[in-house]
Amino acid sequence: MRVLVLPCLAVLSLVSGCGKSSKPDATADKPVQSDRSEKKDRAGDPVKTDKPWRTDPLLVGRFHPDYPDDIQVTVQDGGPRLTKHVPESMWVRVTGQAGKAYRGTLLNKPHNLTSVREGDEILFLAGPKGIDPFRVTPKYMQERKRWHILPCRKCGMPELFDAPSDLIAVIFPKLTGRKDIEEMKFTCFCQLCGGVQLVSDKPIKGWDDRSHR
Repeated sequence: MRVLVLPCLAVLSLVSGCGKSSKPDATADKPVQSDRSEKKDRAGDPVKTDKPWRTDPLLVGRFHPDYPDDIQVTVQDGGPRLTKHVPESMWVRVTGQAGKAYRGTLLNKPHNLTSVREGDEILFLAGPKGIDPFRVTPKYMQERKRWHILPCRKCGMPELFDAPSDLIAVIFPKLTGRKDIEEMKFTCFCQLCGGVQLVSDKPIKGWDDRSHR
């Protein structure tokens, strides 16, 4: 860890890796069909306006061909700093929205995850092109409002698996609760591919600006 204190600005800049990447289990169970009540829309039927996820450009083409609200989501107990459990690809039935996230019900039993069970409601975000939808927690979504994240330089992942406060508590335990820090900035290994993300509680410029290194 490198700590830099500028007396005239009282700015604390932290640079640290968050651990190795955790690629999701590639073998997802097939969706459970015994409790399904809604079949795929017939060709030509109008799209229901109360289900915006069906027309979300980041999700179109990802839903089960027979069950238009069922989608595979990368579900995890957290990133590699907080858990050794590998993320799993699980079927989720989308039921609504919660701000920028979608709500859904898990349709499969997890193999090794301990924070979720079949039938639980989870939140997930639609990943950018090339990245599967991924689970987030209410705590993460609440904290995300005041944090800025530069997407992974390798795969483009724009989010974290863990709430920033949880990462800081593990990486910089002595700083938890400090109120005399005007700026906190740290790098984090992408939890999907092992690339690098930059996290800050202040607006940050793009990766072409090397002033943060």
